[in-house]
Amino acid sequence: MTRVNVLTFSPAEVNCGIIAGRDRILLVDAGPGPTAAARMVDSAGRLGEEIDGGGQELDLVITHDHWDHFFGAAPAVAAGVSTVHASSAFSADQEATSWIALDAVRGGEAPADYRSELPSDPAELVVDVSPVDGDDGAMGHLDLGGCPVEFHVLGGHSTADLVVRLPELGIVFTGDLVEEADPPQAGADSSLSEWAASLRILLSFTEAKVLVPGHGVPVDRDFVARQLDDIEGLRADQGDTEVALPARAMPGDPDRAVPREIRLA
Repeated sequence: MTRVNVLTFSPAEVNCGIIAGRDRILLVDAGPGPTAAARMVDSAGRLGEEIDGGGQELDLVITHDHWDHFFGAAPAVAAGVSTVHASSAFSADQEATSWIALDAVRGGEAPADYRSELPSDPAELVVDVSPVDGDDGAMGHLDLGGCPVEFHVLGGHSTADLVVRLPELGIVFTGDLVEEADPPQAGADSSLSEWAASLRILLSFTEAKVLVPGHGVPVDRDFVARQLDDIEGLRADQGDTEVALPARAMPGDPDRAVPREIRLA
C-alpha cells in the first residue's frame, strides 16, 4: 500500500508532496519555511500510520533551488528527516543560493509573520545533501517499500531541476518545470531550450497520467503538451532569453484553497 498526498502552502502557493511506503516516507520539497515543514512531517506521520503503524524512515527530495521549495529543509531535518536528496547542482550551489535567496525574501513583500520565521543567518538554511546524479548518471532510485521512486535530473526552469517519478502509480512531481494557473517563471537562470527538452522527457514517461506542478492543481499529459508548445513557440522567436510565458489553467473548478491537502493515491 502506498499513500500520495499533495500539500500546498503560502507564500507562493507552492506544492509539496508526501509519498508514504511500507518502509520509508519521501517528502517532495520542504516548502517555504518552518510552518510548512512542520505540517509536512506531521502529515507524513499520519500517512505512515495508515500503512504500517508508522515508524518509517523519513527522506526529503528537493526539486530545485528556489526559496519556496527548500527554505523548509533545515526545519524538516531537525524534525526527523534522515536524508536529503537533490541534484549535484543544488548541492554545489546551496550555500550561495541560500545567502542570495534569504536576502531577497527578507527584504521582499512576503507577509511579515512569514518573514519573522526565517533565520537571519543563511547558514541555518543549509543541509547535508545526497546528490542523486553522481557516478550513476542523471537518475537516482529509492525504494520506499512497495513503491519504487525514480529521480530524474533535468533542466530549463533552473540550473538544478529534478523530477520525481512514480512509475507504478503513473504520478510525476515536476517541480516548476510545469506550472498551472500562473505563468511559469522563466528567469535569469532558465533556458527555454533545456526546458523544452525536459518537457519532452516528461511526456516520454508513457505511464504518467497525473503530473503535479510546482504551483497549481495537478495536471494531465495534454496540459504538459500545451506548455511545451508555448515554450517551443517563444524559443523559436526569442531563443533562451528571459521571457514571460503564458498562463494556462486546468478546466473545471478544482479546489484552490490555500493551505490545502489532497490525496492522489
